[in-house]
Amino acid sequence: MAVDPKFYVVEKDGPVVIWKFNNPPQNLMNLHTAAEFTDLVEEFEADPDLRVGILTSNLPDVFIQHFDVSTILSEWSSKTPEEVSAMQEARRNARAKPRGLGRLRRKPIIAAISGQTAGGGCETTLMCEFRLMSRNASLGCPEVNAGILPGGGGTQRMTRLLGISKAMEMLLLGRVVDADEAERIGLVHKAYDYDELLPAAIELAKELAQRPPMAIGHIMECIHEGSQMPLKDGLALEGRLFFELTQTEDAKRIMSAYVEGGQKVNRLADTD
Repeated sequence: MAVDPKFYVVEKDGPVVIWKFNNPPQNLMNLHTAAEFTDLVEEFEADPDLRVGILTSNLPDVFIQHFDVSTILSEWSSKTPEEVSAMQEARRNARAKPRGLGRLRRKPIIAAISGQTAGGGCETTLMCEFRLMSRNASLGCPEVNAGILPGGGGTQRMTRLLGISKAMEMLLLGRVVDADEAERIGLVHKAYDYDELLPAAIELAKELAQRPPMAIGHIMECIHEGSQMPLKDGLALEGRLFFELTQTEDAKRIMSAYVEGGQKVNRLADTD
């Protein structure tokens, strides 16, 4: 492992990597934990033996509580207007060349939300392809109660996920919801009892890992990139990536096996 993690316990299960966030006692995010996770995600993307990642917590009652507010006070609130302008320019440049979860990734990541999660923790889960949540957990972006707004993508990703009306309710009221309500409104994919959460996440990860990796990566690009484009541009992207995939030996082999097997829709082609 090239990255020597200080804030994550890293486990591997075949093609699945599990990152367990470990910054006791509160599992607060800060600039150091965020940078380390960026490095871990990029290492995962570069490893041909890994296909799916799971982000969860190493603590029983908290997933990622939120971003450390003391950092906001010390690093940003005391800046001069000129320093704020420089920071904003640096952030624009960083977003032009995103890293970690924010980049266009080719492999899916599952957030297994196993405890209290708010603010930056919630925003982190919104960047994952799947969100599973335990019934001892809570989830939301209550930054309005601290006099600020979600600054890690929460206003944008939650709105795209839930729609304007529900996002207004969640963000303007600073609502934090339990797992069953989060599932009902579409904030997470599924709610589980605590003991069932990680096994369910691993089962989903292994199912995803059986799918052809190039197809997974191209579909993720179509969804992530195409959803930000006008429809005609998204369709053009989809068409280009579709024909690109049809030329790969992997796709040709799998499609041939599917045709030879009678083209049964419920038949999962062998991707090994």
